[in-house]
Amino acid sequence: MKYLIPLFILLTTLISCEDNDKQNEESTKISKKNDAIFKEISKKWQFTFPESKPEVKASISEWNEWQQIKRELEEKPKTSLLAFQMKVKNVSEKSDSLSLTVPESFNIPQVRSRLVTLNTKIKSLDTYIHLEDIPQKRVITLINEINEEIKGVYTQMDEVVIKKAIPKEIGEEIMIRALDTTRLARKKFQDEIIENKDQQKSEETEE
Repeated sequence: MKYLIPLFILLTTLISCEDNDKQNEESTKISKKNDAIFKEISKKWQFTFPESKPEVKASISEWNEWQQIKRELEEKPKTSLLAFQMKVKNVSEKSDSLSLTVPESFNIPQVRSRLVTLNTKIKSLDTYIHLEDIPQKRVITLINEINEEIKGVYTQMDEVVIKKAIPKEIGEEIMIRALDTTRLARKKFQDEIIENKDQQKSEETEE
């Protein structure tokens, strides 16, 4: 019996050492993999904000929410994968407000739609980069897609400026006013018909 206790302690120690070795080996593997992912993301972390028309540039410069995200994306983390994860989380939290704070002159469905799509891509990047087993290829793809959406936002805003600058053809404004007048007259006529019908029904009911 006296030999059983030391034997039990020895076995427990051996098993514990074996478990520690496995944990250390697994931890080393994860660390190496994360280092490789960090290096690859560092290579691809390049966000381009295109040059835009002066009117767009002026509006964007005063758009605080956009400027914050722009600064975040242009600053590349240099320390670790965790730094990238924190960066993306921060951008993700800020991107929710983009479609709600877009400058009035560009507050149209087409621009808001682009901003919503951009926000969705950023949310996806936030999800994938925080997975325990990070899908490196998917993360890189999303970085490229976010770049495309940023470009799309600028393109859409430039189109708004271009359309506003196109002069109306001669007589176009007169035609628009005439059409509006016709629509109003038609609506008034329809309202009178409905009113007459209601009055007739009322009279018939009284009889």
